[in-house]
Amino acid sequence: MSRNGASLIANDRFAPLRQRFIARCADQLAELRTIAHQATPLPGNDSLIRLAHSLAGAAGTFGFAEISARASALETLIVEQADGGSAHAALDALIQEIERTLS
Repeated sequence: MSRNGASLIANDRFAPLRQRFIARCADQLAELRTIAHQATPLPGNDSLIRLAHSLAGAAGTFGFAEISARASALETLIVEQADGGSAHAALDALIQEIERTLS
């Protein structure tokens, strides 16, 4: 399966749902970028936990395995209150993967 969101949508009966996911992903990307630039510590950040959890599930459902894996890893690090460096690296990796998918 291609990493490019557009090629996943072609010839797919679930295309409208995938398109909505991709549109929502763009909005969530903006939210992730905002969080990444805040001084608030990531471990224990409830809004980021919810966002990562939502992305992990929806991305997996619609065939975006890399986004799902990165979001899940981020969620785990935040829930387990890993050190801020690990959580920030996971957040940056998720942002980069969404950017690749949307491009």
